[in-house]
Amino acid sequence: MRTNLALMIISLAAAMIGAGRQSAAQDAAAFLAGHTKDCPGCDLAGAQLKRRNLAGANLAGANLAGASLHRAVLRGANLSDADLTDANLNKTDLLQANLTNAKLKAAMLFEAEAGRADFSRADLTEAMMGSIRLTAGKLDRANMTEADLGGALLNEASFTNATLNDASLVQARLLRANLHGVVAESVDFTQANLRDASLANALLRESIFYLGDLGGADLSGANLSRAVLRSANLGNTNQTGAIFSGALMPDNTVHP
Repeated sequence: MRTNLALMIISLAAAMIGAGRQSAAQDAAAFLAGHTKDCPGCDLAGAQLKRRNLAGANLAGANLAGASLHRAVLRGANLSDADLTDANLNKTDLLQANLTNAKLKAAMLFEAEAGRADFSRADLTEAMMGSIRLTAGKLDRANMTEADLGGALLNEASFTNATLNDASLVQARLLRANLHGVVAESVDFTQANLRDASLANALLRESIFYLGDLGGADLSGANLSRAVLRSANLGNTNQTGAIFSGALMPDNTVHP
């Protein structure tokens, strides 16, 4: 009796798993065919979704690794916990999209429109984000190690406690951005506009601010040891408790 009951339970569990897999495959097929915008948790790896209108779509937890979403409309979409590793999001509309905890390693987001999008705790390691427009976006605790944000529009964006080691922000615009507590060693901020930005308690060792504009920025408690500040504007900055040991200062002298 017990053996028969155990076998029945195993058979029922197997049937339920099989039905679940079939249902998931059907959901993915319906999404790819354009019959629905929602496909949370679906396996859509490598999907071709170029120019697809997915405004407001629910793709939370979906596998979109290697997918092409070039010029797709994902305005207000839920992509939290989604896997977008190596995905093509160039020129995609991500306005107010939710990408919290998303995996975006080596993803392409060139010229993406992502104002007010939420990338909190996302993995953006080696992401290619040149000229992205991310005004007032959220990148708190995101990992942006070696990411390329050259020419990005990041005014009023929040990077609280984010990791930016070895990233490039050449000519990026970061007016009034919040970089409080960022870990940003060896970052290239050449010609970046950081006016009135908060860099309080940031770790900025060996970062480059050549010709950068830091006018009015909060540098209190920041560690800028061995940073390159040659020809940078430090006017009206709050330098309370800031560390400049070995830094190349705006006047081309080395700080003791």
